[in-house]
Amino acid sequence: MDDERDIITAWIAREILPHEHAVRLWLARRWRQAVDAEDVIQEAYCRIAGLASIDHIDNPAGYFHRTAHAVATDMMRRAGKINLVALTQNDWSDVIDHGPLVDRVMEADQELARVKGLLATLSDTCRRAIELRRIEGLSRKETAARLGVSESDVKNHLVRGLQKVLKGMAEQDADGEAREAKGRVVGTSRSH
Repeated sequence: MDDERDIITAWIAREILPHEHAVRLWLARRWRQAVDAEDVIQEAYCRIAGLASIDHIDNPAGYFHRTAHAVATDMMRRAGKINLVALTQNDWSDVIDHGPLVDRVMEADQELARVKGLLATLSDTCRRAIELRRIEGLSRKETAARLGVSESDVKNHLVRGLQKVLKGMAEQDADGEAREAKGRVVGTSRSH
């Protein structure tokens, strides 16, 4: 249990604490004098520190903002106060999760699977050269040493491999467009 507490404490110091100033400024703008920003921040820290796990938190800054907002709202509710300060789009921009939308993530995953499928059709050396240079970010010299080939061989494998992958993608796109066009023609002829 202490290990989990230590992990959460270290995570708060690393992922939450750097956003304290921004949250304090946001509280001052959003809640003005209605709540004490220090009290809100301390209570937010307590709530986050009391979590059983932090595995579900993808956006620490957004989570901290949402927690501070919930604390401020609870404090207002307990005090019987009503805060009529409108929350502007700029205020919410500090809270909004700027991570990619689900459809973009799914689209990227599909595109990655497509590229991986095309890479699988290449020779092992060609595929590894692309993976080491473009995915792992090794230099041409490091890639050559790892593959046991010359730097010019690495360059040739990269050029040929990327050309094949791009050609394969273009062919897949053309096939997809042809199927869509055929489907539109078939659908149009059926409706007449």
